[in-house]
Amino acid sequence: MSKVEKEIRLDLLVNGTVKTFTQSHVPYSKSLDYTDGEAELFKEGKDGKIIQPSERSLAEYRAKFVADLFDDKDLTVEVLLEGMDAIEKDTIMDIILYRVLGYEKPQEEVIVDPKEKK
Repeated sequence: MSKVEKEIRLDLLVNGTVKTFTQSHVPYSKSLDYTDGEAELFKEGKDGKIIQPSERSLAEYRAKFVADLFDDKDLTVEVLLEGMDAIEKDTIMDIILYRVLGYEKPQEEVIVDPKEKK
């Protein structure tokens, strides 16, 4: 994996200015921390069924986890939640899935127009 692929980059709006945060090293222990921490959010009910956390608590846990990956202490969960545009919220899960947990990002399907195959 090249250094560029390993680097996590977040461009966040902070006090009206875009600030870039980068992180190139994520210890393997963070992968273990993530899975343990998320598992703790799921509770067992009196009937033995698993009670899922609210979408908000899960999203906040994930945002805090990602913020804590960065050495730059200016990046807090509050800065992340306020500085990231809502349309980019999937970036948080992309970081967790593809950088922390090591899943391979699916290849984008290229649709070729049959008329262009000449």
